[in-house]
Amino acid sequence: MDEILNYLIVILMTTGVIFGGKAFWDWKKNRIPRLDLKELEAERAQYLQENFDKATADYNYLETARGNISDRELSTQLKLLQRTAKNLLNHLEKNPERIALAYKFIDYYQDRAVKIVKQYQELEETHLSTGRIEELKSRMKQTLAALDDAYQDQFEHVLNDQIISVDAELKVMEQQLDEEGIKRKTIDVGAVDEYGNVRIDTDLLDQPLKLEPQRKFFPQQGMQRRRRGEVSSYPPELSPFPEEDRPQIVQTKLIQSALAIFLGSFGAHKFYQGKTLQGILYFLFSLTLIPGIVSTIEGIRYLFMPVEDFYDQYIKDKERNRNGRHKP
Repeated sequence: MDEILNYLIVILMTTGVIFGGKAFWDWKKNRIPRLDLKELEAERAQYLQENFDKATADYNYLETARGNISDRELSTQLKLLQRTAKNLLNHLEKNPERIALAYKFIDYYQDRAVKIVKQYQELEETHLSTGRIEELKSRMKQTLAALDDAYQDQFEHVLNDQIISVDAELKVMEQQLDEEGIKRKTIDVGAVDEYGNVRIDTDLLDQPLKLEPQRKFFPQQGMQRRRRGEVSSYPPELSPFPEEDRPQIVQTKLIQSALAIFLGSFGAHKFYQGKTLQGILYFLFSLTLIPGIVSTIEGIRYLFMPVEDFYDQYIKDKERNRNGRHKP
């Protein structure tokens, strides 16, 4: 009797850890960042927060839509837009007093991008491929491509006061140097100084530069796959998810692999995936060797699967179903 009780306690603890961790993960991923508006007046703070919330909601909608669009060309265009939009939103979160400067981005450009994507999805659902429909979809993609320049112009507009400040400071410094008789000269480009810094030298422009490869804290995506012997079905420029989500997806991949290898006999990895029926079957046959052998093989497969393919098979459809349930 004690053995059965201990057995049930282990199962309940494991289930609690799995679902508790998953709930925390979902909260962390879907939370809306709050701005530091303590020093601003309450009414203006509310106005800024509402605009920032709208911009964040539109960004999240486009990010979800990008994962559901089958057209690779349109998905790539949205990826470029989202990259600029995320950088701008990160800047606004750190500098909330500049949100009002981005009104055109929030109320017009990104708002129009959302409407175009919605209309494109509605046309896709009709499954029509007439000449007029294809022409309309092509124009939509061209318009979204042009919005990338508009996003960048708005970002520069938000930074305008900072650009002006830096430019003015440089002019004062240059004037001070001129007054003191210190000649300003062109920094060599291409040459390496005594500290190992690359400089600009107009005499070296016609010569091939021999530069050391960049040293990054994290290895590049392609290098990671070569080291692990992985071959992904996606080229790097057409990754099915934003690059900033890669650490979270890798963590999910490792958790799922560990659950399959160490607790797979009880169906822990299936419960984690949301496949409750399969998890129950694993649990019922846990006294046999079959679930343990199968789950170990599955865990090894998860571990060595390319991140992009893991996302397609185990995360993308789950997110799509969840978002579908949340639609009004």
